[in-house]
Amino acid sequence: MNNTKIKTYALALIGLILFSSGLCLFGESVIYKYENQDWFLYGTASLIFINLGLGLMIKNNWGSF
Repeated sequence: MNNTKIKTYALALIGLILFSSGLCLFGESVIYKYENQDWFLYGTASLIFINLGLGLMIKNNWGSF
């Protein structure tokens, strides 16, 4: 395997991890919102992680291995 393919796999995997972390943070922010606690930072972080993860997966062609 050449270094380009390893880099592509690694970045796509990081994107998948960031996407799933964003979904977990989104769930936490929903729970905090319904408990009338401070949820804005969790919601913002989840938005950033979800978009960053999707962007990395799309850029590195996650589904085309």
